Amino acid sequence: MMDLREEAIALMSCLGIRPKRRLGQNFLVSKEAIIRICDTAEISKEDLVVELGAGLGFLSEELISRNPRKLTLVELDERICSYLMEKFGKKAEVLCMDMMSLLPSDEYSKIVSVPPYNISSKLIHALVKSDFRKAVLVLQKEFAGKLRARPGTKKYTWISALSQAVFHLEIAGYISRFDFIPAPKVDSFIISFVPKGVSKKTAEILSRVVRTAFSRRSRKIGSILPIKDEKISEKRVINLSPDEFLKIALSVGDAIEGCSGDRTDVHRDS
Repeated sequence: MMDLREEAIALMSCLGIRPKRRLGQNFLVSKEAIIRICDTAEISKEDLVVELGAGLGFLSEELISRNPRKLTLVELDERICSYLMEKFGKKAEVLCMDMMSLLPSDEYSKIVSVPPYNISSKLIHALVKSDFRKAVLVLQKEFAGKLRARPGTKKYTWISALSQAVFHLEIAGYISRFDFIPAPKVDSFIISFVPKGVSKKTAEILSRVVRTAFSRRSRKIGSILPIKDEKISEKRVINLSPDEFLKIALSVGDAIEGCSGDRTDVHRDS
């Protein structure tokens, strides 16, 4: 019986597929990692699950075995989409599209993804504006470090503050770079995202606040935004906690709308 690595090589040969760098195609071939991802997602028979970037369907197969109410697979590669439709039939809905075109979304209770590393910030930013119960993502080790970085550290960025303010984050497992075909240059972590209950409107304001603030990360926040709390206004952006940023978002409200710093590129500081 072939292991997943051998199966992936045979399948790519059969379908005439060469992993495309521009699509960030690195296929996960570790059964242990796949099981850990699905265990972390805690899928029930009531869940509407979406897998963003289904790839060769190895993770999809395990998700199906967990008996969700409905499973939707999203994949951009047309040849792979055709294969997934044929392989899974009525067991899963297959959408041949860019995963980012589906987000933000409030249609799914669980989101699972092994996304291309180059869209990590963009994906997290879209999840902030989505409504779901739990997301489980496989992310580059360095990026995972930024998500969990503490205030005052070099790795602490707008994505750190935003993610920690909106989600409970937990590292659920480690995946070696050699568990992928082709092997990327870095190792990965499995990370779970559980929403804290921040409203969509507040999350959107918070997003503008942190991106505006971190465009001038060494300055005092009071010189960038109208802050009523004098103690907070004297703090430098880099030293503000996620909860303090949330407090700022709740206080400034729509006043952030006109700030020029909101043009900060969501990809730049990922």
